[in-house]
Amino acid sequence: MTTTTRATSIIATIVFGFAATSGAQPTTDTADKDPAEQGTTSKDTVNKEGAKQKTAKNDTAKKSAKPPAIDPNALAALDKMGAYLRDQQSFTVRTKTETDYVLDDGQKVRMASSGELRAKRPDHLRVDVVSDRKERRFYYDGKTFTMFSPRIGYYSTVAAPPTIGELADQLEERFGLTLPMVDLFRWGSDKAAIDQIKTASHVGTAKIGGVDTDHWAFRQPGLDWQIWIERGDKPVPRKLLLTTTDDAARPEHSIEMTWDLSAKHDDSVFAFAAPKNAHEIAQAEIVPEVPASRSARRTKR
Repeated sequence: MTTTTRATSIIATIVFGFAATSGAQPTTDTADKDPAEQGTTSKDTVNKEGAKQKTAKNDTAKKSAKPPAIDPNALAALDKMGAYLRDQQSFTVRTKTETDYVLDDGQKVRMASSGELRAKRPDHLRVDVVSDRKERRFYYDGKTFTMFSPRIGYYSTVAAPPTIGELADQLEERFGLTLPMVDLFRWGSDKAAIDQIKTASHVGTAKIGGVDTDHWAFRQPGLDWQIWIERGDKPVPRKLLLTTTDDAARPEHSIEMTWDLSAKHDDSVFAFAAPKNAHEIAQAEIVPEVPASRSARRTKR
């Protein structure tokens, strides 16, 4: 109902109410009136109409209110995806990746790579990554982790903890290495840093690789990221796009994923056998920083 129509209704009600209280007969049949108005005085009717207007204004205000910064459905989608990924015991993921690099003069260049991850939880992992610049292979058999560069013929092997998650932590903390696609093993855990998310929203739906997905957008300090999650009973991530926001160049990293959830892998896939003429080298470890005061005392000694 428009404002003009509502005002006309109030005026008509006042006239009919006054006529009824003065003993005069209205010129319009009372059957045309709202049954709720039958037998009311003009004051009662005005009060009712005023209440209706107030309710209408409140409804309008509610509709115009901004949605919450974090859509709970977005976080629920991440939880559902994480739970589903943790349930997958043996699988293969093939990837197409594009990464921006910022040159010294500020120019942004983009490099592409492809990869294949094969996993058998909880303690077997194989990752192969190939780009125009380099090729890397990662082997984890539950006891050792090996990183191999076939183009130059060098590899390094270190003792490894008993699970993929613990391996990822060790590589970061001890060697400063990030295991490729490590997020696939951290969704839904305390390592996923969900508490850093400041905004989350549903963008819409899209087809990724011919698969229907839900498109979600998130923001957190220094990072905007988007994820496309397959719709239906297999909520795997199909695409991920990361944008670094605390860099003026705003470099991006995108990864598109194709899944084989029925893949079965023999243990030999995860075992590294050094090729002939390959050379083993030690994996460089992170050297803990020594406070300046302690360093000075050691020097004096």
